Amino acid sequence: MKKIILLGASGSIGSYLASHLSDSFEIIATDRSTITKPLTLDYISSRYRLDFRKKDDVDSFLHRLGDSTLKNIYGIINCYGIQQPIERFEKTDFKTWENNLSTNLNNYAYLLHSFLNSNHSLKKIINFSGGGCTFPRKYFSAYSISKISLYKLTEILALEYKDEGIDFNIIAPGAIPSNMTTEVLHAGESLGDEYLEAVKTLKSGGQDKERILDLCRLLLSEKSNGLSGRLFAAQWDNLDEYDMKELINDKNLFTLKRVDNKNFIEKNKL
Repeated sequence: MKKIILLGASGSIGSYLASHLSDSFEIIATDRSTITKPLTLDYISSRYRLDFRKKDDVDSFLHRLGDSTLKNIYGIINCYGIQQPIERFEKTDFKTWENNLSTNLNNYAYLLHSFLNSNHSLKKIINFSGGGCTFPRKYFSAYSISKISLYKLTEILALEYKDEGIDFNIIAPGAIPSNMTTEVLHAGESLGDEYLEAVKTLKSGGQDKERILDLCRLLLSEKSNGLSGRLFAAQWDNLDEYDMKELINDKNLFTLKRVDNKNFIEKNKL
């Protein structure tokens, strides 16, 4: 079985993917807890502590993983992320604000940098965006900025590593009940629509996790080789509707840019 590292495997999306991808991949799971929780399940090959708030944890994780395992990793799925602070920018504790960017972007980028400088055989990288990546989101400045930066990192690395055959993509998962949803709920009604959406998500059970799983399976498969640098919305984008070769060659689809790289209208309407 091919080995994949699943970062943030104790979260709502991470735990779901770990359990459902284990039929096709050997799962190496990480989470930031120091306690062995229900994550030690049969479908997980091995489990490591990795807290992206600390760069030293990245070094420690790679060291514990060892060169023999590192060189046999086929893919990385990054489900890890923190959301705080949630409030108007000037009211945030700026150290908390900075820590968000360090955790969600800088230290994850450090892991990729270390990995790509090792004797590796990586072929697939899947990141997750979040609310505020594709639209302005009040009260979530640090989180949104970290996620749009992660998208841009994904897009650039897709170009830089195209010749090596490494695909980098990013998924917007949709509204899924999680610790982040609960954080929004606890932040209170002053968040307005954000609060109401959190209540709705928790009551309804959120959107379909299986669509996230199906998209991950496709992006991990050889069928999608060459499909890289894209942002997919798991709940809305059905890639089965596309000819894969045409999709790979159309560099404008599923990206954050003007539709034709020049105008804000589609080419066929010019």
